Amino acid sequence: MSQKHFKLLILGAGSGGISVAARMKSKINPTDIAIIDPSDTHYYQPLWTLAGAGVIKKEKSFKLQKDLIPKGVQWIQRSVVDIDPSQKKVSLKDGTSVGYDFLVVALGLRLAWEKIKGLDGHLGKNGICSIYEYNQVDSTSAMLNEFKGGRAIFTMPPVPIKCAGAPQKIMYLADDIFRKNGVREKSTVNFATAGKVMFGIPVFSKALDEVVKRRAIETMFQHKLTAVDAALKTATFEVTDAQGVVSENLIKFDLLHVVPPMTAPTIIINGPLSAKEGDQKGWLSVNKFSLQHTVFTDIFGIGDVTGVPNSKTGAAVRMQAPVVVKNLLDAMAGKPLSGSYNGYSSCPLITGFGKVILAEFGYDGKLMPSFPIDATKERKSMWHLKKDLLPTLYWKAMLKGRL
Repeated sequence: MSQKHFKLLILGAGSGGISVAARMKSKINPTDIAIIDPSDTHYYQPLWTLAGAGVIKKEKSFKLQKDLIPKGVQWIQRSVVDIDPSQKKVSLKDGTSVGYDFLVVALGLRLAWEKIKGLDGHLGKNGICSIYEYNQVDSTSAMLNEFKGGRAIFTMPPVPIKCAGAPQKIMYLADDIFRKNGVREKSTVNFATAGKVMFGIPVFSKALDEVVKRRAIETMFQHKLTAVDAALKTATFEVTDAQGVVSENLIKFDLLHVVPPMTAPTIIINGPLSAKEGDQKGWLSVNKFSLQHTVFTDIFGIGDVTGVPNSKTGAAVRMQAPVVVKNLLDAMAGKPLSGSYNGYSSCPLITGFGKVILAEFGYDGKLMPSFPIDATKERKSMWHLKKDLLPTLYWKAMLKGRL
């Protein structure tokens, strides 16, 4: 028997969970809503790229969770260990359980560092860095600024990952840093990506082709990082050629920026809510338009955990939140679902200090620009949007349910 029961239970207090709670608290009694999340802190992770390049202090990227939970909503600061949709309850690490009428899964994704052999314990040392962990941002900034020349490799794992543009954003900023410090001429910069192109949307991929050409960055396509040897400073890549033949490439580095493979949380992969086959296998199985679970109609998903063919960004969450809320209210009222998510996502592609290409697109690569401009051009105005405006909108509007 569940010790507590809520009309709406939300798993995860990231951007998706907080946004839904903030919107729902004005629709139903906030005391009927609970959020389960063990973390004391809440991060606005898009700032980690800028912090890693020394543009801002990393401390600007977080706030205390207790200051963000919507007033009146109960915060259960525990970890979820099991989800039982047939019994409409979740079990917590402390042995208690919580029941629900409706469930929103907003658990994000997991950084699978362990999939890179030899990496454990070596981040932040021997020239190996990453902006994908808060506690590694400062060492990344230091390594970029202290780089004396040689080979700098920036990796990109197979998608889906969160913020698929970030692996090359930090590379362009690093390239500028190397030039400012006078070491670029004695350096080789490589972009080693598991993908076949620079970016998944052709028009933006073409624009980025021009950026890497201008910067003399050497691209290595279909190169998936599988192992590192920190002592020897070598990186091992699994390489797939045009005929699908797989081989191995061992490359020596002086600096290696690592982006790990990413998966859904283990509780989703191993539980009854994941897609069991297809391109979204392992991710939360939801209808890509309604974001309602494909089997359990009282469950909805939002954010990185969802198995939908979009790009996993905060901008996607911003567009998903009103859809989830509208459909939750419809489901609670026994009405047909009226909300529809069009796959919108946005990626402010930093191409250097003061330069950003704002890529906005939806399902099937449909371009969805917010401004009547050529979206493929690098612009200083979009740099200010990325650096100054979007963080403010995130903290003061999106997490308040106003955007």
